[in-house]
Amino acid sequence: MRTIIRTWLPILVLMGVLALAAEGKKEATKDKPPPPPPTEEEIDKPTKPGVPPPQEIPEEPAKGQKDAEKEGDAPKPRERNPFAERKAVPKYAVPARITYSDGAVAEGYVWRPANGPARIFNRADRAHQDFRLSDLKRIDVKPETENFEQDWRWKEQGSSEMVKLDTGYFWNQYITTFTPIEGKTASGDCNGQFFLMTLDGKRETCILWKRQSGRELPHGKREELKPLVYVKSVEFTDDFLKKAEEKKE
Repeated sequence: MRTIIRTWLPILVLMGVLALAAEGKKEATKDKPPPPPPTEEEIDKPTKPGVPPPQEIPEEPAKGQKDAEKEGDAPKPRERNPFAERKAVPKYAVPARITYSDGAVAEGYVWRPANGPARIFNRADRAHQDFRLSDLKRIDVKPETENFEQDWRWKEQGSSEMVKLDTGYFWNQYITTFTPIEGKTASGDCNGQFFLMTLDGKRETCILWKRQSGRELPHGKREELKPLVYVKSVEFTDDFLKKAEEKKE
């Protein structure tokens, strides 16, 4: 029993002292008057060096003012979004002149997605070959076959007999030739695309076809349809850049 009293007696005394101190603090707080409200000078002045003063929260505009802003009477300046900006031309783009089968010509910078190589199936070697655009001198494309696919319908409902119509669409198969700056040329089948940024800032997607179909285009009679337009050649040259600089001067 004496051992228990000796163990717990100091603890009980300490708890009683802490309780009396807490009650005294509460009474002192009750007796102490509340601090005066801060002045405007104290609010504007930062409490610590380097801490900016509080900013005013703008009031909500009235309903009529909101409508006027929507109608354009009081337009707000549009903030520039840096995340929406994109580089027009990547650093690995190369200058080139593109000629289409309809005679149109486009000049500017070209590049492959993620700077990947252009792949061609070399028919002579019976194997795929990869080329960087920067390693090529030119690309040439010519039709291997030009075909007209006729539209058709069933002769009668429930019949298995097909009737061909006068209308249809073109589809072509191409053979592509890669001419590198050094090494042997490669001719064969190529399916791929690259991007073009012209000197006036317009961006285009150019496609090298293995097989091109006009099925999604308007159908018509063979003699009425326009030929399919494709990339006929790509010359990797910068001579047009010199001409553009001479015009500016």
